[in-house]
Amino acid sequence: MKSTVVELNEWMIKLPKKLEVFSEAAASNRLAPKKWSPKEIVGHLCDSALHNLQRFVNVQHEKTPLVLTPYKQDEWVELQHYQDMPMEEIVALWHSLNKQIASVLLHIPTEKHMYQFELKDGKFVSLQWLTKDYIAHLKHHIKQIDAQMPLGGKEDEKRT
Repeated sequence: MKSTVVELNEWMIKLPKKLEVFSEAAASNRLAPKKWSPKEIVGHLCDSALHNLQRFVNVQHEKTPLVLTPYKQDEWVELQHYQDMPMEEIVALWHSLNKQIASVLLHIPTEKHMYQFELKDGKFVSLQWLTKDYIAHLKHHIKQIDAQMPLGGKEDEKRT
């Protein structure tokens, strides 16, 4: 669990720096009508943090296995209006939520790391697995953001 927290803490430093190159216009740009903009991707990561924070807390005090219920990701992104928010506010929310997740994870006793979640398909995964999957999910979406990076950064966008 500690290595997961270390990695999460690293991303809390790296992701905001990575996003600094985006102007508000570039951060709002969707590559296709049904694709998320960088703002919406980070907003989705906020939604993911909200859901997972609840899971990381609940598994410690409720009867296990907990059923891991999915949520309507596209609807959450749309209804929270991330596209209309300044990127700075979305990043601040993401950072704050992940700071809390890191704190919660650090305080989970070792004997609870193997507490179980039941997936929709009836398979079971441990809390430890879910925390690693949370980081993998984060990295997946960071790759999507990387693919939308402005070639010359913010300064080049201002000149054109």
